[in-house]
Amino acid sequence: MFSVFLIAPIFIAFLLSPSSAVASGERGPMLPFRTMPVPEDLEISSEEDRGFLEEVLKSIFPDGTGGLTDEQKGIAILRYASSALELKNNGGSATKIIKEGYAICGGLSHVHRVLCRMVGLPSRYVGAFNLRPIMGSHAISEVYYDGKWHLLDPTFGLFFYSRENYDGKGEIASFHDLVMAADGWTALKVVERPWIGRYDDTARSYGVTAVEADYLKDRYRTPILDLYRKYLAETFPIAYGHDDPVSYPVDADLETQAEMWIGEADGSNGDVLRLVTNGSAYVGGHYLGGSYPPGFHTWSVRTPGPCRIQIEYFSTHENPPVLKPSPLKAARVVSVRREDKRVLLELQAVGPEVIVSVYCPEGTFAVDAIRAARVR
Repeated sequence: MFSVFLIAPIFIAFLLSPSSAVASGERGPMLPFRTMPVPEDLEISSEEDRGFLEEVLKSIFPDGTGGLTDEQKGIAILRYASSALELKNNGGSATKIIKEGYAICGGLSHVHRVLCRMVGLPSRYVGAFNLRPIMGSHAISEVYYDGKWHLLDPTFGLFFYSRENYDGKGEIASFHDLVMAADGWTALKVVERPWIGRYDDTARSYGVTAVEADYLKDRYRTPILDLYRKYLAETFPIAYGHDDPVSYPVDADLETQAEMWIGEADGSNGDVLRLVTNGSAYVGGHYLGGSYPPGFHTWSVRTPGPCRIQIEYFSTHENPPVLKPSPLKAARVVSVRREDKRVLLELQAVGPEVIVSVYCPEGTFAVDAIRAARVR
């Protein structure tokens, strides 16, 4: 997606350093949440209007960025993204979103990332999934400085800090820090209220304060911090970067019923999205393959014992990509067939609990509905 990029001197040092293959003293492949920045974390798309974005940065930093720490730069850009845009669905480049004046979490975090990269701060996407009841997923930004990643959430204008009050001497948590121990951090905000649709001297000078107990309760009926901590405790899967593959789980009971459906084959994935967002069970997701991030489904199927199983995927598009099953437990692949707008996977279960992953090797499979059945 990105074709033009700028590499800050500190990032060149990362690439040249012989220790760049080792994180936190550990050897071997790095876990996704511990990876150091890669070139993509400083890329600026050719779709962006750099001149326009430079003017935006001048409004954020009227006195320039000289003398500011990387943390101060990231917080100032966080305050802008949380204030200047209204909360309405939008997409595209950061330039487009800022000019149109609105976005939801994906667009807000994209604006934050691009502006951070413009000032030399490596920044990456983090995605949290299966969040109920308010969000199906949530897009967040992390910025890299002082040897680690730090979470800055432009949707709600907040971050989590190692001290009770912000003094610049503590540490801003990463997303991984929070999902491992959400209660060990203080929630701080950089706006009085997000999504006001303007960025003026009042917004710029707000500072950093503690998140009130009832922050955004009037919007969500529950204080956003209560929801946020619930999401941190329950989110699965998590993507640390647009190319980090994520597995969307599917629970299927073919022991007490011969057939189950996820959504209806009606040419739209809206019902599948609603099930993912509001349901009480794991039902996979509305796509396989693709990117942002690439997704696959991992099925856990209960059966009465050895039997034949069909998993039928219906697409919203004609001639969708072929899907591939990968048995993980107690299953063998019998056949894979594509017919018009569907792909039919047939498996032989050899035990009462089958686990199989289904992925899309090329392209994106947009899910209209899914049918699972015990046929023998």
